Amino acid sequence: MIRIIAVDDEKPALRRVTRLLELIPQVQTVGLFHSSTDCLNYILTEPERIDLALLDMEMPMINGLELARRLRECRPEIHIAFLTAYEGYAKSAFEVEAIDFLLKPILQNDLERTIGRLVKRNSSKNEATHQSKRGIAVQRFGPFNVLAESGDMIRFRNSKSKELLAYLHHHQGKAVSKAQIMDEIWYGKDEQRTQTNLYSTIYQLRKDLEVSGISDLISQTKTAGGSYSLNWRVSFDDVDSYEEEVRLFKQNSSLTHALKAVQLYGEGYLSGSGYAWATTRQAELELGYAELLEAIVKVYVRQQRFDIALNLMRKWAELNPLSSLLHVKIISLLLLMKREDDARSYYEIVRDLLDQDEESSRFDFKRLCSEPSRQFI
Repeated sequence: MIRIIAVDDEKPALRRVTRLLELIPQVQTVGLFHSSTDCLNYILTEPERIDLALLDMEMPMINGLELARRLRECRPEIHIAFLTAYEGYAKSAFEVEAIDFLLKPILQNDLERTIGRLVKRNSSKNEATHQSKRGIAVQRFGPFNVLAESGDMIRFRNSKSKELLAYLHHHQGKAVSKAQIMDEIWYGKDEQRTQTNLYSTIYQLRKDLEVSGISDLISQTKTAGGSYSLNWRVSFDDVDSYEEEVRLFKQNSSLTHALKAVQLYGEGYLSGSGYAWATTRQAELELGYAELLEAIVKVYVRQQRFDIALNLMRKWAELNPLSSLLHVKIISLLLLMKREDDARSYYEIVRDLLDQDEESSRFDFKRLCSEPSRQFI
């Protein structure tokens, strides 16, 4: 299924595109926007895949060409096609590697042609990726999942075999003693029963992996009470990719790498899993993620691209909702955007949450109004 968003400040034009897209079987419209700002906010918070953005060229504040540049910066995997009533924009459209340029009024065969181009481009790309990167893929941000070389997700007969695989992968090939595994996965349970559970879970995990064509990956030693390790090579691990993007951002200050890292991080390390043994790593990654968001926000504020900075600030505040500093920065950002009424309303909402004895000089609305940019120096 091809996932599409469309942006057009003219509602009749947007409704027309929507109706035409509904006639194409392999298409799913996942977002319709009347403004570029709303689209950007969605892109920065939506973790799901988006294949194609249909953008009106002439829009107020942020036109289609600038929106395309920002989308490519945030999510370089998204393909772009422009909708316009003027042929003169064609050259500019292809400067941002747009796959098509559709003249209004848009016709059914226009959209079918665009979808055909997208399918052809993706087929070539997927074939090259399949040939060069075939292998096991691991997802650790969000729920733990593993894709086998076939591309099928590995199914686990029970939650403990899935947790055990996540646990062994968490230790990056290092041998982990039976005692440690039992203590961290079956904490507080009867020792004899726990040992039985461990053996049966190891057996079941091996069977689950064999069904997906994966075998002989779990090594066992019997010395010093026994230990287990996971010996596999993965073609993709989202945590490793995230850390590489962060490293590249620190090395060359490219926002492309930073925003790729934000998308990879999603909801956080093994979020929602309830794995107690993952909490230290979760906290470590969350701290680094907060620092990354702070660095990106500073760049966008310097560029006066306040709408994107505000959205990232909100993601940052979700990590630490009781931080006076973060709320002060959000208020300052609203002031920089000339949204004083919104800034004052936000101030009223969070004022009672903040420790004003500690932050009394910082959290002063009149002072913030006089020098909002100071919070981002």
